[in-house]
Amino acid sequence: MEKGDSSSWAARNPVRPVIPARMRPSRRPLTIAEQESHAIKMAQKVEKRKKLQDAISVFIQDQSNRLHELAVAHDVSDKQVKDILGLKTHYHKERRAQLRNAIVHVKSKELNEGRPSGDKYSLEEIQNIIDSDPAYKQLSAEEEQDYIDQLNEYRALKMSGARANNVSAARDAVAVMDRISKELHALRDRAGTYATVLMVRGHVNDQVQSTWIATDNAHEFWEDRMSLALDDVARQFEEWACNQKKNISEREDLASLQKQAAALMMSKLRRATGRMDLTMNYQNYEKAIVLVYGVKLDGWPEGLPFLAPSHMHTVLEVRTLRDALVTGACHWKKLNRRELEDLRVDIQRRSDAGEVVGTVRKKRSDAGKTRKRKAPATDGATDTTMADGAKRPRRSRRGKQVERQKQSKATSVEFIEDSDEEVSNE
Repeated sequence: MEKGDSSSWAARNPVRPVIPARMRPSRRPLTIAEQESHAIKMAQKVEKRKKLQDAISVFIQDQSNRLHELAVAHDVSDKQVKDILGLKTHYHKERRAQLRNAIVHVKSKELNEGRPSGDKYSLEEIQNIIDSDPAYKQLSAEEEQDYIDQLNEYRALKMSGARANNVSAARDAVAVMDRISKELHALRDRAGTYATVLMVRGHVNDQVQSTWIATDNAHEFWEDRMSLALDDVARQFEEWACNQKKNISEREDLASLQKQAAALMMSKLRRATGRMDLTMNYQNYEKAIVLVYGVKLDGWPEGLPFLAPSHMHTVLEVRTLRDALVTGACHWKKLNRRELEDLRVDIQRRSDAGEVVGTVRKKRSDAGKTRKRKAPATDGATDTTMADGAKRPRRSRRGKQVERQKQSKATSVEFIEDSDEEVSNE
């Protein structure tokens, strides 16, 4: 029996920040005149946008021709001219928060807080207010950083905050899966990859529609190798997930994190070495892994003891290792011959100095002694005595009973003679 409110993901994670739901204003139906006016405006916008696009295309072509002429005239490459003019583009994986955007965000929150939809300040109005206020032009370094921190906090909330209700969570799931589908199919066109993605709801009360994505004929893999249709896999996956009934904190308990970290470590090690049957050896890591397969762990979290995840006893330690493996901060690095030789020399030097490198196997109690082999029994040996005089191990009572039953079991003869009675009847 579940305790507390389990109606939504946000309710099942009460300590997690919640993304505020947007209230859309109710709109009255447009009249025929308003609909016609709207259509005319849209047509004008489309025409205006097309003219602008055509003008931009002409400008870009003229600019490219002019840059090429400058490059030819001065005997340099087109790229060098573009770099000098500042046209070189630098791509970043994530847009960093800019001061202007941070100020607009904070001012928008200040002006529109508590205002009903339809009565809020527009972006243009907010920017005009900021431009007319001289205080924003004389901000100290601490104030600028405070504005940027507020924007980063808001972005983090939008990225990982819990959706306020089931409807917004379902819409978010649909939008994300749509983007994933487009990216995977585009990657298929660029690199010829196959991909399968499964997404299911995590609770019976959620309204997320379970679905799957498969590029090309990737779904046939599940039917040919697993003897399961993807619909059946998704159904079983959803049944398993709903039976878990775990919020985000319960999903990351110590046992679960240990399994995740161990699986990630194993998977990355096997990909780095190409050995799919390889297992990680933490006790003899340098000798059994690094020297044998020529790879080493790079980026192990600082301050974390080098232990197997199952030997770490705090959630913080295991989560730190798991996150480092997920992000790639901790990864397997291929070593060259020089690095391997240096490591081999270092291990030998430490061993000569008396340091125990790795774990030494415990010796047998009879190590160094000659162990006699048992000779096979001869025909003259009794049931309880072997050929060399040693006693044969006794059989259990059950074994003796089974043997007696086999011996006493009646067997049928091949031919049955006629009885006297049958002869007399003839």
